Amino acid sequence: MLGSSCSWHHASSRPSAYPRRAVFSLERLRTAWYSEICAGSQRATEEMVLTAKSKRFLIFVAFALAFGLVALTAMVYATWPDNAVGVYLHERRNREANIRTLRGRIAQETEPGTRSFYQAWLAEEKGDLHGAIREFQALRDRMPPGTLLHLKSSLRLGLAYGRNRQPDQELATYQGLMVRYPGPSRLSQATYHLRQGDKDQARRVLDDALTRDEHDGSLGSDRQLALFLRAGLGPVQEKPSGAP
Repeated sequence: MLGSSCSWHHASSRPSAYPRRAVFSLERLRTAWYSEICAGSQRATEEMVLTAKSKRFLIFVAFALAFGLVALTAMVYATWPDNAVGVYLHERRNREANIRTLRGRIAQETEPGTRSFYQAWLAEEKGDLHGAIREFQALRDRMPPGTLLHLKSSLRLGLAYGRNRQPDQELATYQGLMVRYPGPSRLSQATYHLRQGDKDQARRVLDDALTRDEHDGSLGSDRQLALFLRAGLGPVQEKPSGAP
């Protein structure tokens, strides 16, 4: 027993490899743990730097957007109403005013033909172009040629065709009025060509209308409008010699 105990004591007192491996393993764990802490600290630092950069970038983007909105507002204000937003809002206000006026006229009108005319016009202003075209066509066909309501329904029919993106039908409607209503027909054709961007043709039609009006007075009260439109088109530009 004593030998055994001493043997155990002697064995335990010898420098053994087990404690060294245990110490080494512990130190290795400590080193690994410390390295992990350092690495985590470095990643945290990088994340903090990245977060700071992101914040600066977001601030820059927000500032740029704010500046862009201010610039857009200034541009809209400076070019009002000669910009798309101004034109849209202006047309919308006019359309709403026209709808209110037409509803009032319909409520007050007692003559069936005139009431139908305003009802068709109201449908046009509310965006029901197909319905407006049908109603204007029906009214034009019912009214005797030569009457004011026949002319008015024909002209509004042409405008409804134009708003419905049917330019050929619009021009044909105006040209169909040449025999009985030469002045209004030419004036409507001129405004049609202006909307199409053909200033030369509009100029020729207006010159013809004004020349004929001097002899037959076909423009009537629309002569001032024709003169105004013609003045805005400027003088006729002669083609250079040899040009086709």
